Amino acid sequence: MDALHPQTSEADLSAELEAYLQAVHDGERRAAIAVALAALDSGVAPERVITDLLARAQEAIGLGWQQGLWCVALEHRASSITESALHAVADAAMRSPGAVPEGSRGRAVVACTEGEWHVLPGRMASEVLRLRGADVSFFGPSVPATELADTLGPSAPAAVAITCSMQMSLAGSWRTISALRTLGMTIVCGGRGFGPHGRWGLALGADLWAPDFASGADLLMAALTQARPAPREPIGSVAVIEELRIATRDHQAIVESSTATALAAWPYLREVDAAVRATREDLDSALRVISAATITGDPAILEDFAQWFESVLAARDLPVAYCSSAFALLLESLPEDLPLMRAMAQRGLDACTVAPLPM
Repeated sequence: MDALHPQTSEADLSAELEAYLQAVHDGERRAAIAVALAALDSGVAPERVITDLLARAQEAIGLGWQQGLWCVALEHRASSITESALHAVADAAMRSPGAVPEGSRGRAVVACTEGEWHVLPGRMASEVLRLRGADVSFFGPSVPATELADTLGPSAPAAVAITCSMQMSLAGSWRTISALRTLGMTIVCGGRGFGPHGRWGLALGADLWAPDFASGADLLMAALTQARPAPREPIGSVAVIEELRIATRDHQAIVESSTATALAAWPYLREVDAAVRATREDLDSALRVISAATITGDPAILEDFAQWFESVLAARDLPVAYCSSAFALLLESLPEDLPLMRAMAQRGLDACTVAPLPM
Protein backbone atom coordinates (compact mmCIF):
# COMPACT_ATOMS: atom_id res chain seq x y z
CA MET A 1 0.00 0.00 0.00
CA ASP A 2 1.22 3.52 -0.74
CA ALA A 3 0.26 6.97 0.51
CA LEU A 4 -2.56 7.20 -2.03
CA HIS A 5 -3.99 3.82 -0.98
CA PRO A 6 -3.73 3.61 2.84
CA GLN A 7 -4.61 0.37 4.60
CA THR A 8 -8.22 0.61 5.84
CA SER A 9 -8.84 -2.99 6.88
CA GLU A 10 -11.15 -1.85 9.68
CA ALA A 11 -13.21 0.40 7.43
CA ASP A 12 -16.99 0.26 7.72
CA LEU A 13 -18.34 -1.36 4.56
CA SER A 14 -22.02 -0.60 5.16
CA ALA A 15 -22.19 1.94 2.30
CA GLU A 16 -20.45 -0.47 -0.06
CA LEU A 17 -22.79 -3.26 1.04
CA GLU A 18 -25.84 -1.14 0.28
CA ALA A 19 -24.48 -0.20 -3.14
CA TYR A 20 -23.54 -3.78 -3.90
CA LEU A 21 -26.95 -5.14 -2.93
CA GLN A 22 -28.66 -2.56 -5.12
CA ALA A 23 -26.46 -3.50 -8.07
CA VAL A 24 -27.09 -7.25 -7.75
CA HIS A 25 -30.82 -6.66 -7.25
CA ASP A 26 -30.88 -4.71 -10.48
CA GLY A 27 -28.80 -7.33 -12.27
CA GLU A 28 -25.93 -4.91 -12.85
CA ARG A 29 -23.00 -7.32 -12.83
CA ARG A 30 -20.33 -4.82 -13.84
CA ALA A 31 -21.54 -2.28 -11.30
CA ALA A 32 -21.45 -4.87 -8.52
CA ILE A 33 -17.93 -5.97 -9.44
CA ALA A 34 -16.86 -2.32 -9.54
CA VAL A 35 -18.10 -1.81 -5.97
CA ALA A 36 -16.09 -4.81 -4.75
CA LEU A 37 -12.94 -3.81 -6.64
CA ALA A 38 -13.23 -0.21 -5.42
CA ALA A 39 -13.26 -1.45 -1.83
CA LEU A 40 -10.16 -3.50 -2.55
CA ASP A 41 -8.44 -0.56 -4.25
CA SER A 42 -9.20 1.70 -1.28
CA GLY A 43 -7.10 -0.54 0.92
CA VAL A 44 -9.63 -2.94 2.40
CA ALA A 45 -7.94 -6.31 2.84
CA PRO A 46 -9.11 -8.82 0.20
CA GLU A 47 -10.27 -11.31 2.84
CA ARG A 48 -12.49 -8.59 4.31
CA VAL A 49 -13.95 -7.77 0.91
CA ILE A 50 -14.90 -11.45 0.63
CA THR A 51 -16.23 -11.88 4.17
CA ASP A 52 -17.66 -8.44 5.01
CA LEU A 53 -19.01 -7.48 1.59
CA LEU A 54 -19.67 -10.49 -0.62
CA ALA A 55 -20.58 -13.01 2.08
CA ARG A 56 -22.72 -10.49 3.96
CA ALA A 57 -24.50 -9.63 0.74
CA GLN A 58 -25.35 -13.29 0.21
CA GLU A 59 -26.64 -13.54 3.78
CA ALA A 60 -28.85 -10.51 3.20
CA ILE A 61 -30.12 -11.97 -0.08
CA GLY A 62 -30.91 -15.29 1.61
CA LEU A 63 -32.80 -13.49 4.35
CA GLY A 64 -34.63 -11.48 1.70
CA TRP A 65 -35.75 -14.72 0.03
CA GLN A 66 -36.91 -16.10 3.39
CA GLN A 67 -38.94 -12.94 3.97
CA GLY A 68 -40.44 -13.08 0.50
CA LEU A 69 -38.61 -9.95 -0.70
CA TRP A 70 -36.43 -11.74 -3.27
CA CYS A 71 -37.80 -14.32 -5.69
CA VAL A 72 -35.80 -17.40 -6.65
CA ALA A 73 -34.85 -15.95 -10.04
CA LEU A 74 -33.40 -12.80 -8.46
CA GLU A 75 -31.60 -14.84 -5.82
CA HIS A 76 -29.97 -17.10 -8.40
CA ARG A 77 -28.94 -14.15 -10.56
CA ALA A 78 -27.46 -12.44 -7.50
CA SER A 79 -25.45 -15.54 -6.63
CA SER A 80 -24.06 -15.67 -10.16
CA ILE A 81 -23.02 -12.01 -9.93
CA THR A 82 -21.39 -12.56 -6.55
CA GLU A 83 -19.43 -15.49 -7.94
CA SER A 84 -18.12 -13.19 -10.69
CA ALA A 85 -17.23 -10.52 -8.13
CA LEU A 86 -15.47 -13.10 -5.95
CA HIS A 87 -13.23 -14.22 -8.78
CA ALA A 88 -12.52 -10.62 -9.79
CA VAL A 89 -11.47 -9.66 -6.25
CA ALA A 90 -9.34 -12.77 -5.72
CA ASP A 91 -7.60 -12.45 -9.09
CA ALA A 92 -6.86 -8.74 -8.54
CA ALA A 93 -5.50 -9.46 -5.07
CA MET A 94 -3.31 -12.29 -6.36
CA ARG A 95 -1.77 -9.94 -8.93
CA SER A 96 -0.98 -7.23 -6.38
CA PRO A 97 2.55 -6.62 -5.04
CA GLY A 98 3.30 -8.73 -2.00
CA ALA A 99 0.67 -11.38 -2.75
CA VAL A 100 1.53 -14.83 -1.44
CA PRO A 101 2.31 -17.08 -4.44
CA GLU A 102 -0.46 -19.58 -5.07
CA GLY A 103 0.66 -23.10 -4.17
CA SER A 104 3.59 -21.93 -2.04
CA ARG A 105 1.98 -23.25 1.15
CA GLY A 106 0.86 -26.68 0.03
CA ARG A 107 -2.33 -28.34 -1.14
CA ALA A 108 -5.77 -27.83 0.38
CA VAL A 109 -9.17 -29.41 -0.25
CA VAL A 110 -12.59 -27.77 0.17
CA ALA A 111 -15.79 -29.69 -0.52
CA CYS A 112 -19.53 -29.19 -0.38
CA THR A 113 -20.99 -32.09 1.55
CA GLU A 114 -23.34 -34.58 -0.08
CA GLY A 115 -26.72 -32.90 -0.50
CA GLU A 116 -25.28 -29.38 -0.22
CA TRP A 117 -26.09 -27.40 -3.38
CA HIS A 118 -24.98 -23.93 -2.24
CA VAL A 119 -21.50 -23.60 -3.74
CA LEU A 120 -20.64 -19.98 -2.95
CA PRO A 121 -19.53 -20.56 0.67
CA GLY A 122 -17.15 -23.26 -0.53
CA ARG A 123 -15.85 -21.07 -3.32
CA MET A 124 -15.30 -18.19 -0.89
CA ALA A 125 -13.43 -20.48 1.51
CA SER A 126 -11.32 -21.69 -1.42
CA GLU A 127 -10.39 -18.16 -2.50
CA VAL A 128 -9.40 -17.18 1.05
CA LEU A 129 -7.13 -20.22 1.17
CA ARG A 130 -5.71 -19.34 -2.24
CA LEU A 131 -4.90 -15.86 -0.95
CA ARG A 132 -3.04 -17.58 1.89
CA GLY A 133 -0.86 -19.42 -0.65
CA ALA A 134 -2.65 -22.76 -0.86
CA ASP A 135 -3.14 -24.80 -4.02
CA VAL A 136 -6.87 -25.46 -3.60
CA SER A 137 -8.99 -28.26 -5.00
CA PHE A 138 -12.68 -27.40 -4.68
CA PHE A 139 -15.36 -30.08 -4.96
CA GLY A 140 -18.98 -29.07 -5.30
CA PRO A 141 -21.92 -29.01 -5.37
CA SER A 142 -23.33 -32.07 -3.54
CA VAL A 143 -20.40 -34.40 -4.11
CA PRO A 144 -21.35 -38.04 -3.39
CA ALA A 145 -19.42 -39.02 -0.26
CA THR A 146 -17.91 -42.24 -1.62
CA GLU A 147 -16.84 -40.56 -4.87
CA LEU A 148 -15.14 -37.76 -2.96
CA ALA A 149 -13.24 -40.26 -0.82
CA ASP A 150 -12.31 -42.36 -3.87
CA THR A 151 -11.08 -39.28 -5.74
CA LEU A 152 -8.93 -38.07 -2.85
CA GLY A 153 -7.63 -41.58 -2.18
CA PRO A 154 -4.51 -42.45 -0.19
CA SER A 155 -2.69 -39.30 -1.34
CA ALA A 156 -5.28 -36.99 0.27
CA PRO A 157 -3.95 -34.05 2.30
CA ALA A 158 -3.97 -34.36 6.09
CA ALA A 159 -6.98 -32.03 6.40
CA VAL A 160 -10.10 -31.01 4.52
CA ALA A 161 -12.67 -28.20 4.84
CA ILE A 162 -16.34 -29.00 4.27
CA THR A 163 -19.35 -26.69 3.97
CA CYS A 164 -23.05 -27.07 4.75
CA SER A 165 -25.55 -24.21 4.70
CA MET A 166 -28.89 -25.91 5.47
CA GLN A 167 -30.05 -28.37 8.12
CA MET A 168 -31.65 -30.60 5.49
CA SER A 169 -28.15 -31.41 4.17
CA LEU A 170 -26.88 -32.79 7.49
CA ALA A 171 -27.61 -36.45 6.76
CA GLY A 172 -25.55 -36.11 3.58
CA SER A 173 -22.90 -34.28 5.60
CA TRP A 174 -22.70 -37.28 7.92
CA ARG A 175 -22.01 -39.52 4.92
CA THR A 176 -19.29 -37.12 3.72
CA ILE A 177 -17.69 -36.84 7.15
CA SER A 178 -17.83 -40.60 7.61
CA ALA A 179 -16.10 -41.20 4.26
CA LEU A 180 -13.38 -38.66 5.06
CA ARG A 181 -12.84 -40.13 8.52
CA THR A 182 -12.01 -43.49 6.90
CA LEU A 183 -9.22 -41.74 4.95
CA GLY A 184 -7.63 -40.43 8.13
CA MET A 185 -8.18 -36.69 7.60
CA THR A 186 -8.71 -33.81 10.02
CA ILE A 187 -12.12 -32.38 9.11
CA VAL A 188 -12.85 -28.67 9.49
CA CYS A 189 -16.56 -27.88 9.13
CA GLY A 190 -18.11 -24.49 8.39
CA GLY A 191 -21.50 -23.08 7.47
CA ARG A 192 -24.82 -22.33 9.13
CA GLY A 193 -26.11 -25.80 8.40
CA PHE A 194 -23.78 -27.19 11.04
CA GLY A 195 -25.65 -25.27 13.74
CA PRO A 196 -24.66 -22.87 16.52
CA HIS A 197 -20.92 -23.16 17.18
CA GLY A 198 -20.82 -26.09 14.76
CA ARG A 199 -22.55 -28.38 17.26
CA TRP A 200 -24.16 -30.57 14.60
CA GLY A 201 -21.02 -30.86 12.49
CA LEU A 202 -19.01 -31.92 15.54
CA ALA A 203 -21.77 -34.35 16.53
CA LEU A 204 -21.47 -35.93 13.06
CA GLY A 205 -17.74 -36.54 13.52
CA ALA A 206 -16.00 -33.41 12.27
CA ASP A 207 -12.91 -32.42 14.26
CA LEU A 208 -13.00 -28.63 14.18
CA TRP A 209 -15.52 -25.83 13.69
CA ALA A 210 -14.79 -22.63 11.77
CA PRO A 211 -17.21 -19.74 12.46
CA ASP A 212 -15.86 -17.71 9.52
CA PHE A 213 -13.58 -17.99 6.51
CA ALA A 214 -10.51 -16.48 8.19
CA SER A 215 -10.57 -18.82 11.18
CA GLY A 216 -11.35 -21.72 8.85
CA ALA A 217 -8.25 -20.94 6.81
CA ASP A 218 -6.20 -20.68 10.01
CA LEU A 219 -7.44 -24.05 11.26
CA LEU A 220 -7.01 -25.85 7.95
CA MET A 221 -3.53 -24.49 7.22
CA ALA A 222 -2.40 -25.44 10.73
CA ALA A 223 -3.87 -28.93 10.42
CA LEU A 224 -2.04 -29.48 7.13
CA THR A 225 1.27 -29.19 8.97
CA GLN A 226 0.34 -31.72 11.65
CA ALA A 227 0.27 -35.50 11.67
CA ARG A 228 -2.89 -36.90 10.15
CA PRO A 229 -5.26 -38.85 12.39
CA ALA A 230 -5.65 -42.59 12.01
CA PRO A 231 -8.62 -43.83 9.96
CA ARG A 232 -11.77 -43.74 12.08
CA GLU A 233 -15.21 -45.30 12.07
CA PRO A 234 -18.40 -43.28 11.41
CA ILE A 235 -20.09 -41.63 14.37
CA GLY A 236 -23.41 -43.18 15.45
CA SER A 237 -24.90 -46.25 17.08
CA VAL A 238 -25.66 -49.37 15.07
CA ALA A 239 -29.40 -48.73 15.39
CA VAL A 240 -29.17 -45.13 14.21
CA ILE A 241 -26.91 -45.97 11.29
CA GLU A 242 -29.22 -48.78 10.18
CA GLU A 243 -32.28 -46.53 10.27
CA LEU A 244 -30.45 -43.88 8.29
CA ARG A 245 -29.40 -46.49 5.72
CA ILE A 246 -33.01 -47.62 5.26
CA ALA A 247 -34.34 -44.06 5.18
CA THR A 248 -31.76 -43.08 2.55
CA ARG A 249 -32.63 -46.10 0.43
CA ASP A 250 -36.39 -45.51 0.70
CA HIS A 251 -36.29 -41.71 0.83
CA GLN A 252 -37.95 -41.11 -2.53
CA ALA A 253 -40.61 -43.74 -1.93
CA ILE A 254 -41.52 -42.18 1.43
CA VAL A 255 -41.76 -38.72 -0.14
CA GLU A 256 -43.92 -40.00 -3.00
CA SER A 257 -46.24 -41.86 -0.61
CA SER A 258 -46.66 -38.72 1.50
CA THR A 259 -47.24 -36.60 -1.60
CA ALA A 260 -49.95 -38.98 -2.82
CA THR A 261 -51.66 -38.79 0.57
CA ALA A 262 -51.53 -34.98 0.46
CA LEU A 263 -53.01 -34.79 -3.04
CA ALA A 264 -55.78 -37.17 -2.07
CA ALA A 265 -56.60 -35.23 1.10
CA TRP A 266 -56.43 -31.81 -0.53
CA PRO A 267 -57.37 -32.25 -4.21
CA TYR A 268 -57.15 -28.50 -4.88
CA LEU A 269 -53.35 -28.88 -4.82
CA ARG A 270 -53.54 -30.96 -8.00
CA GLU A 271 -55.01 -28.04 -9.93
CA VAL A 272 -51.66 -26.21 -10.03
CA ASP A 273 -48.47 -27.96 -11.11
CA ALA A 274 -46.39 -25.59 -8.97
CA ALA A 275 -48.37 -26.60 -5.89
CA VAL A 276 -47.68 -30.28 -6.56
CA ARG A 277 -43.96 -29.58 -6.97
CA ALA A 278 -43.88 -27.46 -3.83
CA THR A 279 -45.65 -30.17 -1.83
CA ARG A 280 -43.15 -32.77 -2.95
CA GLU A 281 -40.18 -30.47 -2.26
CA ASP A 282 -41.45 -29.51 1.21
CA LEU A 283 -41.92 -33.16 2.16
CA ASP A 284 -38.46 -33.97 0.82
CA SER A 285 -36.91 -31.20 2.96
CA ALA A 286 -38.82 -32.21 6.08
CA LEU A 287 -37.76 -35.85 5.70
CA ARG A 288 -34.13 -34.81 5.30
CA VAL A 289 -34.37 -32.77 8.49
CA ILE A 290 -35.89 -35.74 10.33
CA SER A 291 -32.91 -37.82 9.16
CA ALA A 292 -30.52 -35.10 10.34
CA ALA A 293 -32.11 -34.94 13.78
CA THR A 294 -31.97 -38.74 14.03
CA ILE A 295 -28.27 -39.05 13.20
CA THR A 296 -27.29 -36.20 15.54
CA GLY A 297 -29.79 -37.15 18.24
CA ASP A 298 -30.71 -33.46 18.53
CA PRO A 299 -34.38 -32.41 18.12
CA ALA A 300 -33.28 -28.77 18.14
CA ILE A 301 -32.68 -29.24 14.41
CA LEU A 302 -36.41 -29.84 13.99
CA GLU A 303 -37.31 -26.82 16.11
CA ASP A 304 -34.99 -24.63 14.05
CA PHE A 305 -36.41 -25.96 10.79
CA ALA A 306 -40.03 -25.57 11.90
CA GLN A 307 -39.46 -21.95 12.88
CA TRP A 308 -37.73 -21.24 9.55
CA PHE A 309 -40.33 -23.07 7.44
CA GLU A 310 -43.26 -21.36 9.14
CA SER A 311 -41.64 -17.96 8.58
CA VAL A 312 -41.18 -18.75 4.87
CA LEU A 313 -44.84 -19.76 4.54
CA ALA A 314 -46.10 -16.69 6.43
CA ALA A 315 -43.99 -14.36 4.27
CA ARG A 316 -45.72 -15.77 1.17
CA ASP A 317 -49.23 -15.66 2.64
CA LEU A 318 -49.42 -19.45 2.55
CA PRO A 319 -51.03 -21.52 5.32
CA VAL A 320 -48.52 -21.94 8.15
CA ALA A 321 -50.24 -25.30 8.77
CA TYR A 322 -48.36 -26.67 5.74
CA CYS A 323 -45.35 -27.10 8.06
CA SER A 324 -47.09 -29.29 10.64
CA SER A 325 -48.95 -31.06 7.84
CA ALA A 326 -45.64 -32.11 6.29
CA PHE A 327 -44.57 -33.79 9.53
CA ALA A 328 -48.00 -35.39 9.97
CA LEU A 329 -47.91 -36.79 6.43
CA LEU A 330 -44.43 -38.22 6.94
CA LEU A 331 -45.53 -39.84 10.19
CA GLU A 332 -48.20 -41.62 8.14
CA SER A 333 -45.62 -42.88 5.63
CA LEU A 334 -42.60 -43.70 7.79
CA PRO A 335 -42.48 -47.47 8.40
CA GLU A 336 -42.93 -48.81 11.92
CA ASP A 337 -39.44 -50.37 11.76
CA LEU A 338 -37.95 -46.84 11.86
CA PRO A 339 -38.90 -45.98 15.46
CA LEU A 340 -36.13 -43.43 15.97
CA MET A 341 -37.10 -41.49 12.87
CA ARG A 342 -40.78 -41.70 13.73
CA ALA A 343 -40.01 -40.27 17.17
CA MET A 344 -38.14 -37.39 15.56
CA ALA A 345 -41.01 -36.80 13.12
CA GLN A 346 -43.30 -36.48 16.13
CA ARG A 347 -40.86 -34.01 17.71
CA GLY A 348 -40.99 -31.98 14.50
CA LEU A 349 -44.77 -31.98 14.59
CA ASP A 350 -44.71 -30.90 18.23
CA ALA A 351 -42.36 -28.02 17.37
CA CYS A 352 -44.88 -26.44 14.98
CA THR A 353 -47.07 -23.59 16.22
CA VAL A 354 -50.17 -24.48 14.17
CA ALA A 355 -52.01 -27.81 13.97
CA PRO A 356 -51.97 -29.77 10.70
CA LEU A 357 -54.71 -29.36 8.14
CA PRO A 358 -57.53 -31.94 8.51
CA MET A 359 -56.95 -35.05 6.37
